[in-house]
Order: sequence, then C-alpha cells, then structure tokens
Amino acid sequence: MRRFFNQDNAFFRFMGVLFDLIELNLITLVFCIPIVTAGAAFTAMHYVLWHMVRKEDSYIAMQFWQSFKANWKKATVIWLLVLAVGLVMAGDVYALGGLSRSGQVLMEVVMVVIALATVSVAEYSFFLLSRYENTVLHTLANAGRLALGFLPRTLAMVAITVACALLYVTYVVYLLPVVLLVGISLPQYCCAWLYNPIFKRLEGNGQKA
Repeated sequence: MRRFFNQDNAFFRFMGVLFDLIELNLITLVFCIPIVTAGAAFTAMHYVLWHMVRKEDSYIAMQFWQSFKANWKKATVIWLLVLAVGLVMAGDVYALGGLSRSGQVLMEVVMVVIALATVSVAEYSFFLLSRYENTVLHTLANAGRLALGFLPRTLAMVAITVACALLYVTYVVYLLPVVLLVGISLPQYCCAWLYNPIFKRLEGNGQKA
C-alpha cells in the first residue's frame, strides 16, 4: 500500500502527465478560437511539451503565455502561409471535376505530396520557433531540412497528426470529449517524444537548428 501512494509511483506520474496535457489542451483550444492565433498557440504548446518530455519543471499556463507573447508574430506569419496553401488546395479540389481520370489521379498525388510537405514543415517550424530565435525564412528553411534529414521520424509525426485529425472529423460526435480534453495536446506530446532526440543530437553536436 505504501508503494501505491508513493508520489513517484508510475500511476501518479501518469496522472500528473495526463492532467498537465488536459490543462495544456484546454488553454491551446482557447487561444485557437480566433483562428489567426492558432500558429502562436501551437508554438506555445510545443514550448510546454518540450519541458514535459525532457522532464523539466513545467508551469503550463505561465510557460504557454510566455512563449505565445514572444513568438506570436512569426508564428502567425507561418500559420497564414499554411492557411494560404490550404485554401489553394481547396480550390484545386473543385478543379478536379474538369480533368480526365488520369489527370485527376496525377493531381491527387501532387496534392497529397504538397499536403504532407506542408504539414511536415509547419510541424517543425512551430517546434523550432518554440525554442530558437530566428527569422521566418530561416525557420522554414531549417524546418524543411529537418523534415527531409529525419524522414522516418517526420513520417511518424505526420501519421500521428493526420490520423488523429481524420479520426476526430469522422467520429466528432463520439470523440468530442476526447478532443476537448486531450485532442491536440496528446498527439503532439507523442510527436514531442519523436522530435526530442533530433534536437538532443543537434545540440550535442554543437549545431543549431
């Protein structure tokens, strides 16, 4: 019994992480409501997640707000670029009906590649903004290099992000409580465990992303 109530018990550690993720998810959702601030919210979320996966002291609300204020301009520029790509691709969907079958297949392949590339670069960009001071162009360039240089981890992160998004959209009625509690923070927490070794390696080699 004494071991069960020990604060270092695996159960209490798990519950601590879970409650942190719930708090982080709720804060992120609130800051995403204006839509245009979503990029800064994602960046701030990853700043907190970085501390969590490295088992550093994490003060969810304070660290989130600190990062949000520091990075909202650059994060918003990147987020608007992502939205612009999304709008262009949405327009291309309507154009598919006027193409031949082979043209449609080719266009769909191109759109999938562009979508995956956009998600990959956006993910790394928000990770980088949360920790490193750089211009938007350099951040995007570094994000592209990391996405290609660590392709297996990149594909795993994209798979987690896209799979969860599709799952939420398909079963939104049933999964709404999950989305509200950990729908954003939990998948990205998994991604944080994937990208953390990348930056540990870069920092260990004295390189800056």
